[in-house]
Amino acid sequence: MSMEKLHDYIAEFREWLDAHGEPSLQSPQSSLIANWREELSAAERLLEAKPELPIAFLGPAQQGKSSLINALLGENILAVGASVGACTCVITSAHYRLGPHYRAEIDLISLKDWQAELVAMQEALASSPSEADTDYDREEWEATQKTAQEKFNAVYRQETADDLADVLKDTRLGLPKDIAEAMSTGRPIVVEEEKAITLRNKVRRYLVGREQHEDGQFWPLISRVRIYGEFEVLSNGVVLVDLPGLNDPNPAREQVTKKYLEEARYIWLVCNSQTGIDRVFTQVLRDNGFFFRLFLEGRLGAFSVIATRIDDINLEAILAQMGTELDDFDGSYGAPLEFRRKEIAAHIQRNLLAIAEDIVARADGSEHREAFLQRVRAVPVFSISTSAYLHAEGRMKLYQGMQLAPEDTHIPRLIEHLHSITLEESYASQIEASCRRLQMLHERVRRFFLDLIRRVEQDSAEARREWEALGKVAEQAICEGATALQHVRIRFEESLDQHCLAFEERLADLDARAALALTTTFTSWESINWRSLQAAVRHSGEWTVRSTGREINLSRDIARAYLDLLPFIWEDFFGTHLSNLISEVASGTEAELQKTAARLKGALDMLHQQPDGIRESMEASLRAAGESFQLQSGQVGAALAAQIQRTRQSLSGGMVATASTFMGPAYAEAGADPGGTGIKRRMLDTVARFAEQHAPSLFINMRQELAEGVTVLQASMKPQLSKIVGYGEGILDHFRQNMGGHQIVTPELREKLRDAMDCLPPLVLSQ
Repeated sequence: MSMEKLHDYIAEFREWLDAHGEPSLQSPQSSLIANWREELSAAERLLEAKPELPIAFLGPAQQGKSSLINALLGENILAVGASVGACTCVITSAHYRLGPHYRAEIDLISLKDWQAELVAMQEALASSPSEADTDYDREEWEATQKTAQEKFNAVYRQETADDLADVLKDTRLGLPKDIAEAMSTGRPIVVEEEKAITLRNKVRRYLVGREQHEDGQFWPLISRVRIYGEFEVLSNGVVLVDLPGLNDPNPAREQVTKKYLEEARYIWLVCNSQTGIDRVFTQVLRDNGFFFRLFLEGRLGAFSVIATRIDDINLEAILAQMGTELDDFDGSYGAPLEFRRKEIAAHIQRNLLAIAEDIVARADGSEHREAFLQRVRAVPVFSISTSAYLHAEGRMKLYQGMQLAPEDTHIPRLIEHLHSITLEESYASQIEASCRRLQMLHERVRRFFLDLIRRVEQDSAEARREWEALGKVAEQAICEGATALQHVRIRFEESLDQHCLAFEERLADLDARAALALTTTFTSWESINWRSLQAAVRHSGEWTVRSTGREINLSRDIARAYLDLLPFIWEDFFGTHLSNLISEVASGTEAELQKTAARLKGALDMLHQQPDGIRESMEASLRAAGESFQLQSGQVGAALAAQIQRTRQSLSGGMVATASTFMGPAYAEAGADPGGTGIKRRMLDTVARFAEQHAPSLFINMRQELAEGVTVLQASMKPQLSKIVGYGEGILDHFRQNMGGHQIVTPELREKLRDAMDCLPPLVLSQ
């Protein structure tokens, strides 16, 4: 059933409750009516929530991210590779939008941000080599100069930046009026086209176009490009995000990248299978600590590795590795590609396991080693060919490479993986869950009225006596069930308190060990060149070395002295204890409901004056109530799991922010160094001395922030867990209404019951 039909049905059901349902029932059944109304509201909320499931594509330039997104979308809608030029700072996301047209929204940075970037360019271009430069320092200076000149030339189309001072004096910063206005107002530039390729070309003009502002290019001014279209692969709420990396000095673009890295539900690391695996793994996952971060944030299960250009192989070398003579090759690429895929998967797994072993060693988590490594081995790896796939699908007709059937490119497998990992949270699943709730509600209401009518129609003195006796037995069973549910509530509150207390106690002995670990951190900074170190301390401890791509984050390094000791304590608490607690509350509540239902069924067996079909209907009603509880508690459990995940991620990321704030005075002092001989040593000594002196209080602050965060989570979890028990109590109330004593009903009220039953709106699933 479509979303619109479900909305219509909910409105129709509400009208029925107002006009027929509630007026036909007596006042003791008011709580039942309230329960039915809440079920309608819950089904409606599922339809109103619009899921957005971002998949962040991470990896350096020229790894095939844009080509891969095109293959998944089934359209060549993103400009790829060298055709885009130096626009690796532009974040591109693809979204689903119903309709015949394609749409692009181009967000620009603010004039204030561009002014700050021009000032940074001016400083970079005015700088000169120093006698203290090493070869790496000279490379960094040259890369910084080149980048600044490249951005200035792109926008202003001048060979030199001699006019930069005059540009800074201009209120529009020398930009066209429409561009300056868009940057001032924050409104995106909108492009709409009927064809994907036309949209791509129009958007491309803003990136590398020759038709704007006297041949100027605007990629340095763009923070993000959002592409909308009726892409089937995205119809369930998936958003594909091509991230450029954290190597852009503009704070607006960098913050958008960080936002997506933090909020993306899934992370796909993309690397060129021929040249990029080792570089990406060393730079992104190990040196920049991203793999450790994924584990600490509980997002390891959301991580996948995509190796591109599987068809770009030396066939003769592959056959030799397989032990096959070239003369024996039958022309089928299936076996060589499968051999190559296994080799790539094994190589990637070795890289991941090496990083994992390092995490275990630092955290002293030997007892967790095997379980952790098993999770790492389970990281999905796909080796694909996007160009061969697009060619096979008729989207890249000039392709001259290996001819493969679509399934041999493994893109279809990757699409299946995308659907499988996002299924539970997808829009289709929400619609299905809403439909299931409405189905159960309709069945419960229908059976309630049907049973009530049957009992009224077969009214007799003997039946009344039996139903009165049944009501007493049922009430006793239901009261005992309610008492048992109260015990479930008491137990989970005690268990949650104990887990939180134990977590805080385990944190208590980490402070001193973390302070000792700082020595290793200071040693690792010795390899940073003075220019990169100076840039880092002048940018709150963070910088990406342009010449090598190395990400420097001094605050993260200091925080890691504490965080490296934490992961398995963290995993036990968030990943095991809290998750198990949610399951225990749901299963404990359900077990008590099943006990009560079994006693009610036994009591029904004692009836002699049973209306025809009443027992089967009652049993079906009890089963439906149990299924309803499973659905309700499952949705609360999923919401709780997401809340725990967000807290875990927020707290672990917050530790770096705490260290950054704490180290602010040291960065300011080091950044103010006048330069000259020994500048690197002075800056390092300033930062290290401050960190060492204040480390004890820093780590105490970090521990206190973690404890406070857990306390907030603890307080917010209790009402959510209580909601699961509350659903159980609602089911008991439903039992009570269904099994209540036999009431004398007037002929007029009997007719109302029949009319209400006849008017109950049907739920036709085929619509």
